[in-house]
Amino acid sequence: MDAASHATPGQGRLILVSNRLPVKIQGEPGALQLKRTSGGLATGLSRPHKETGGRWIGWPGITTEGKQHSAEVRDLLNAQGMTGIPLTPSEHEQYYTGTSNRCLWPLLHYFTDKVNYDTDAWNTYEAVNRRFAECAAREAQPGDLVFVQDFHLMLVPAMLRQLRPDVRIGFFLHVPFPSSEIFRVFPRRAQILEGLLGADVLGFHTLEYVRHFRSTVRRVLGVETGSSEILWHGREIQLLAQPLGIDPAPWNGPVEDLGDIPDLAGLEEAIVGRKIVLGVERLDYTKGIPERLQAFHDLLASDPTLVEKVMMIQIAVPSRADAEEYQELRDEVDRLAGQINGTFGRPGLQPLHYQFRGIAPGALKALYRLADVALVTPLRDGLNLVAKEFVCSRTADDGVLVLGEFAGAAWELGEAVQVNPYDISAITEALRTALAMPSYEQARRIAPMRKRVREHDVYRWTEACLDAISGAQRRSAPMLLEGAERRGWDESWAEARDRMLLLDYDGTLREFTERPEDASPPPELVRLLTSLAQSEGVEGWIVSGRPADVLDSWLGATGMGLIAEHGGLVRPAGANAFEEIFERPMEGWREGVEQILSQFTSRVPGSRMEFKPLGLAWHYRGADLASASWQARELYQHLSEVLAGQGLEVQSGNRVIEVRPAGSSKGRAVKRVLAARADTPDLIAFAGDDVTDESLFRELPSSALTLLVGERPSAARFSLPTPAAFREVLHSWQAALGPAASNR
Repeated sequence: MDAASHATPGQGRLILVSNRLPVKIQGEPGALQLKRTSGGLATGLSRPHKETGGRWIGWPGITTEGKQHSAEVRDLLNAQGMTGIPLTPSEHEQYYTGTSNRCLWPLLHYFTDKVNYDTDAWNTYEAVNRRFAECAAREAQPGDLVFVQDFHLMLVPAMLRQLRPDVRIGFFLHVPFPSSEIFRVFPRRAQILEGLLGADVLGFHTLEYVRHFRSTVRRVLGVETGSSEILWHGREIQLLAQPLGIDPAPWNGPVEDLGDIPDLAGLEEAIVGRKIVLGVERLDYTKGIPERLQAFHDLLASDPTLVEKVMMIQIAVPSRADAEEYQELRDEVDRLAGQINGTFGRPGLQPLHYQFRGIAPGALKALYRLADVALVTPLRDGLNLVAKEFVCSRTADDGVLVLGEFAGAAWELGEAVQVNPYDISAITEALRTALAMPSYEQARRIAPMRKRVREHDVYRWTEACLDAISGAQRRSAPMLLEGAERRGWDESWAEARDRMLLLDYDGTLREFTERPEDASPPPELVRLLTSLAQSEGVEGWIVSGRPADVLDSWLGATGMGLIAEHGGLVRPAGANAFEEIFERPMEGWREGVEQILSQFTSRVPGSRMEFKPLGLAWHYRGADLASASWQARELYQHLSEVLAGQGLEVQSGNRVIEVRPAGSSKGRAVKRVLAARADTPDLIAFAGDDVTDESLFRELPSSALTLLVGERPSAARFSLPTPAAFREVLHSWQAALGPAASNR
C-alpha cells in the first residue's frame, strides 16, 4: 500500500493530539519560519489530517512566558492546520523532563531503578494533560475523531471524555507497556489506567503489550477484561495490536556515492575489503549500546586478525544530553569506543567508527546499503523502526539483521537472527553467525521480512487505527424499563401466544444474602414462579450458577426448566435428570484448586468455599470488601495462570470467583434449549444481574427483552434497579395472563 491508496475516515475530521507538532520554528520574532519535520508517524498521519480538514494539537517546540503563543506563531501554525499548546520553561521541564522522561519512560521500559517520581512534576504533568484535553475539546466538532499519541499524554483520553463525551477517542502507545509487576510500582498507576480507559480504542504495537495492559487493569482496577476489549463505565474499549510501519519509498532507489556525503567523509578507504557491522540508535540507556560495543570488543579479542576483515560503524544520535544519566551513558560509550580502537586499532586501520551526532536521511540510506550486518539490540524497545528501515533498504535481498528479542519489531521480523541483548556472549556469537552467513541464507531470511515491511507500512497502520476508532462500538448503561418502554413490553407480553421466560436467580429473582445457603426462595416467590410456569403459552427456565441439587430442592416443583452451574447442566420441565452439555476436563484438578481456595479462605475472614458437582467457588460477600477485592484479583490472576490449557475456566462474578469446565455458559445452554424447539417463541425475555449473564445478553435475538437487574454497564437493552422491582414486573405479567393463571 502506498500513500495514494491510503483510506481516510468515512466522516468527521481527524483531530491529532501529540506532545510535539511535526514542525520546527526557526528565525527571530518578526521573521519566523516554519519547517515541517519528517518521521514515520508524521508521514502516516499527515495525509488524513490534511484531507479531513482536521487539526493537529501539540507543543511547537518553543516555550513562552505567557498563556498563549504570539500571533505570529499562531498564524504560522494555523496555516498548517495546527494549534500550539503554550508551555513555560518550568512547565516543559516538569511535564516533559521531570515526569515523561525521568519517570514514565524508565517505568515503561522496565528500568525501575531510574524512575524518579516527583509530586510537583506529576502535578504539572496532570495540568499540562488537562490543557491538551481542553484544547482538543474546543477544536473537536460532533462526529470528529480524536487520536492521542503516546505516554506524554496518558491522562488526556479520560479528561477529554469528561469534556466531550460525543467524540470518538483513540490512543496509541508507541513504547512498551510493561508487565503488571513493573507498572504497579508507580504511585499514580490507577490514575494512568483510568486516563487511558477514557479512549474508545487503545492501540499498542504487539499482542504482548495488550496482554500486559489487560493484566494490569485486572490487578489494579479489579476490572474483568476480554481478549480484545474492556468494559468500563458503560463503554466497551477496544484493545488493538497494530505495529507501526515505515514509509518504504525513501529506502528504495539509488544511493549517493560515499564521497558525496559529508556525514560519511573518510569512510571510503576504511571499508575497503572489510565487512561492515552497523548500529544506529539514539544515545539512550534503553538501546543497549554499551552491551553492543562490548560484544564487538569480545569478537575482536577472540581473534585480533578480524580487524582486517570487519569494521563496526556505530551512530549514536544525541538524546536528552543535559540529563545526568545520559551524560554518564555518553561517558561509558566514549570509554568503550576508545578502548576498542586503542586495543585493536592499527595505523590506518580503525575497527570502530563511532559518531555521536545526528545523520541525514541520505547518509543513513547509504549506510543501510553498505552494511553487511545491522546490529539492532535494544534492551527494551516499543518497536524499533531502524530494523524495518534496514530490511526495506536491502533491495538485493542480502544482508543480515541481528535483532534483540525485547524489541517490539521482533514480533514481526521472526526471520532475523534474534538474540538476548543482555547476553553479551550471545551477541558476540550472533555476530560470528551473521558475518559467516552464506548469501542464499541471507536471501531466505531477508526477502520475506522485506516483503512484510513493504506491505505493512505506515499507511496501513494509519488506516487500521483510524478504522478502529471510527467503527468503535460504544456500550452504554441500559436504560430503565419504565414509561412508554414498560407499557410497550407489557402489551407485547399480553398479546404473545408463545412466551419464553429465562430467569437468573441470585440478584435477579432473590436478593443476595451474606451466606449463599440463606437465599432460599420465600413462599410467595415459589407461588409466583409456579403460576407463571403452569400458564398456557409460557415456557419458563431458571438459569443460574447454583448447583443442580440446590435448584432442584428450591425450585424443582415450580414446573420451571432448570439450567444449573452457569449452563453446565440442563433439565427441562418434566424431566427426571440433568444432562451435562460440556466436555469434562481431565481428572485430578479439584484437589489443587481446593488447596488454593483454602489458602485464600484462611487469609480473608468472612470468605468461604462452595463445592459444586462441576466446579468450585470462592465467595467473599461476607468479607471486608476493600481487602477482599484485592485478594480476589490476585486469586483470579493466579488461577488463570495455573489452570491455563487444562480445559477449565476461571469466572469472576458478583463477589465470587469460580472454577468450572471450559465451554459451558448460560448462552450456550439457552441456544441448546432454543434449538430443541420446533419454532421460535413470539417473545423471549431474559433477566440477569451478573457478568456471567452477559453471554446471554449478547447472544439472544435482537427482538428479545434483555433486562439487567442492578446498576452497572451491560449489553442488556433495559434495566431495573432491584430484584423487588423485577418481581413486580413478573406479578404484573402474571396478572395479564388472566384469573386462571393468577389463581393456580
